[in-house]
Amino acid sequence: MSDDRSPFWRRSPDELDSPSTGADGTAPHPPHPTSSAPEGTETVGADRAASAAFVVPPVPDIGPAPITVNRPEFFVNHADKIVNETRKPGILEGSTLSRHRIKQEPIAREGQWAETWQQALDPAGLHPRKHVLVIVAPRSYGSTTLALHLLAEHTGEETDIVKLDADWKTPKVGWLPAEERCAYQVDLKDPEHDRISADFLIMLEEHAELLERLGSYLVLNVAKDLWTDHYASVQSGIHVVDVTEPPPAQGVVEARLRAREAAGLIAYLHSVDKSKASISRLDAVEAVHTADSIMLAWREHERLTDTSLPMDVPSSWSALDAGLLERITSAMSDWRDKLDTLFGETVSGHGGKDTSLPLEDRCLLLALAVCQSAPMPVVAKAARDLQRIISADVASGSDFASSTSAAFAGRGLRRRVVDVGAGVSSNDEAIFDQPGYGRAILTYVWDNYEVMRDPLLKWLMSGDSSEANEYVVDAIAALTLRHGNVDHLVQLGSKSYPVKEELLSALLVQAVQDEHIGRQAWGILYGWASGKERAATVVAACRQVLNSPDVTSSQARMAMVRLRRAANSGHESAWPEALAVFIEQAQHPAGVARLITEVRTWQQSGRSRGAGTAAFLALMSVPGTTTPWLLSDKVPSEVDVKRALQDLLGDIATAPDVINRLTTWVRQSATDPDTYARVRDGLLPVLRGQKIFKASVSLMQALERVSVDGETNAANDFWDRLVDPRVRTVFQLNRGSA
Repeated sequence: MSDDRSPFWRRSPDELDSPSTGADGTAPHPPHPTSSAPEGTETVGADRAASAAFVVPPVPDIGPAPITVNRPEFFVNHADKIVNETRKPGILEGSTLSRHRIKQEPIAREGQWAETWQQALDPAGLHPRKHVLVIVAPRSYGSTTLALHLLAEHTGEETDIVKLDADWKTPKVGWLPAEERCAYQVDLKDPEHDRISADFLIMLEEHAELLERLGSYLVLNVAKDLWTDHYASVQSGIHVVDVTEPPPAQGVVEARLRAREAAGLIAYLHSVDKSKASISRLDAVEAVHTADSIMLAWREHERLTDTSLPMDVPSSWSALDAGLLERITSAMSDWRDKLDTLFGETVSGHGGKDTSLPLEDRCLLLALAVCQSAPMPVVAKAARDLQRIISADVASGSDFASSTSAAFAGRGLRRRVVDVGAGVSSNDEAIFDQPGYGRAILTYVWDNYEVMRDPLLKWLMSGDSSEANEYVVDAIAALTLRHGNVDHLVQLGSKSYPVKEELLSALLVQAVQDEHIGRQAWGILYGWASGKERAATVVAACRQVLNSPDVTSSQARMAMVRLRRAANSGHESAWPEALAVFIEQAQHPAGVARLITEVRTWQQSGRSRGAGTAAFLALMSVPGTTTPWLLSDKVPSEVDVKRALQDLLGDIATAPDVINRLTTWVRQSATDPDTYARVRDGLLPVLRGQKIFKASVSLMQALERVSVDGETNAANDFWDRLVDPRVRTVFQLNRGSA
């Protein structure tokens, strides 16, 4: 926590280190690909636990200014706070969560989870047992939910709950924040960057003492495969809890149904045939998906039957709806027995839906699983495209395995659609209204036919623009993110895939928001940002992240770093695309603050053209009154507006854009003489530079038709004030009437 009375000068967290040395005097390293630090700088604070140097700016030609401590007792009492302030530029950041909202989220605490909950608390059951709690659990067990609920229910109301992003190359205690009355939670699940060492735990013990003095807590959720039997002594400030079982799946599903005001569906859940749909073996993530599938089945049933059931209270009707019960049973089934039959040995006969499917029907079933409901020609084309991609891998190079005559001698498309479990409407539209079944089909093929993974991805990513819908994106995400790694995402970025930019960017947005591989996905975007092939994809993905209403400050920083990298790459298309994103950001206060950071970074780096110039051009379009925002008193002093305008006007590539925006400034202010005078007087010092004389003349020519209060011609006014009378006969301006 900061203390406004501190007598020590301290660097602002937004200030950057010298490009040649870091905060500790050593040469910096390039930022890690998952980092949100500005490119070309190094986040400081690594390898430091509870000590830092006080830095005082030297007086020129005199040497370092002496430090005088007039109140030693003040220094002693506030040392921890001052140390924390000096570490701010190099610590993890995250989002402050609402305690009330966390408590409203569903959680199931039964069986082993109830025991785990008690193990994490002190004997009185009031607070976490230690100020540093390590929860070790297999992936997808829901341990993050457990940690957040624990902090929400067993820390004081005045304590802020902060979910941190583990934005580091390797775990460093010096990167962990420590402020008064804060409860931090961080996930360590990246196999490349989150492995805990014994040295980390030793330093963590000292950090626990600091947290205890500050009245703060830290919970580390560590994936089981990253915890190699480390030992924390009982005397230390660290308590380790092992989660060996997921929460009861039945309890998770019921809790989520109640939270979504659909408690009436619980009666259906209890009535489902357990032999067809057992949920006892599901982990927490799968249980959440099951609850979502039940909700989807209910809504589909209401849509098709035009009925509405009271889902906000437990069921009070005497008999359950048989149709809805069948749908919920279907939604909860994993379909493995049926799919084992459909994808068994191919047979020549087609006695019904229960027989094994030939190749063309397997392609048709996959097409229906992705499209759900679509016109028959669309489904048929998608199936043919998949079969063509599969057949293209055959060494013979032939297109289809069966000839036209053989295909024509078989069943027609309508019969095939019905046989694989779909319906056909009177308008010849294939209807496959079984989302749970569709997901099971894709997962079954993905898991059981490794050879099909590459063709499946090529097929899904090569669809027409009309197919770039949520079904396709969800299908790709469900497959590529299934095993908790980014190998397939990297594969999709290669040139061998006929990928659609809108599909790939939408997929990456889901990936960066994924709890398990989000940081690795950010790393992919960082690498792609500097390459010509995928820079546009990076910009599109970052644009979606920034425009999301739920974007966190950490996600916004990560997106801005990658936009900066793309804009600085020098590729022709990347800079204007980044500019378009920045202009959108300039329309709201949070975006303006991000752009100011980019401009400040640009002016400190001395780069001629890149993200900083795009950010400044975007700031020229900030909405406001007749006085341009950049000429108002709201602009931070560290942004040198005059210098930026002169740099951009002196660059032949950016001068036209600046002239257009300056013309808009003058035209908007021309309705009020006082405002116009302020704008004009603010621009005159900028336009007097010798290197921008040509740009100044171009601006005045653009102002020929702008009049001030219906009397003064803006072009003539600027000309008379800028051009020396002795050279006006040499350099003449076409003075048009206002």
